[in-house]
Amino acid sequence: MNPNEEALIASLHQQAKDHEPTLKPHSLFEGKYSVNAFYVDDHTDLLLTVRAMIHLAMRVIDPELFGDDISQKNETAFVRQVLIIANRLMPKGEEALLDLLNLYYRDEKLREDIK
Repeated sequence: MNPNEEALIASLHQQAKDHEPTLKPHSLFEGKYSVNAFYVDDHTDLLLTVRAMIHLAMRVIDPELFGDDISQKNETAFVRQVLIIANRLMPKGEEALLDLLNLYYRDEKLREDIK
């Protein structure tokens, strides 16, 4: 085994200890994954989050759809809710894994376009 392969394997072992995977195999649906870091406090939080996503999607499609003050007041909260969910869904450990693989590819010159 060459030194780059040994370094990659050592780095992968370290990464496996550092990060919890974002996606895990789903317990009921074969070939599907469940998102590990997605969570809500209760049904109300889930419904408010879905409402925020729907509102923002509809607002993008038709900006004049919601002209009332109540919707405009809540828009900042809606955006905040959607950003929180997006942040929870972002893979953490997988990003580090891809960085390690790209470093290995570059060191081994397996891809000429990686600088």
